[in-house]
Amino acid sequence: MTDPHRLTTGPKTYVDPNAETIGKPLPVGKPLPVGEPLPVVTGSGVARTLLWVVLVISVIGNMVASYAASTALHLACGAVTAVCLTALVVQGLRGRR
Repeated sequence: MTDPHRLTTGPKTYVDPNAETIGKPLPVGKPLPVGEPLPVVTGSGVARTLLWVVLVISVIGNMVASYAASTALHLACGAVTAVCLTALVVQGLRGRR
C-alpha cells in the first residue's frame, strides 16, 4: 500500500517494504542519500523508550523511598517497576515472533 502523502516512493527506500535498509541501523557519519526518507518511528519503539524511562525513574524512586519515605510510596514504586518490567519482557517476546 502506498502512502499518498510521501514524496519519495522509489525502490530501495525505507518506504519500499522489500528494501535492504529496513531493520538496519543508519550509517554512522554518512548522511542518507538525497531523496531517501528517514526510518519510520513505530508506536512500539516509542512505548519501549517510555517504559525504560519510567522503569529507571521508578527504580530510583523505590530506592529513595525505601530509606526515607513511607511504606506506601515504597510499595507503589515497586509496583510500577514490576509493571514496567513485565511490559518490557512481553514486548521483547512478541518482537521475536
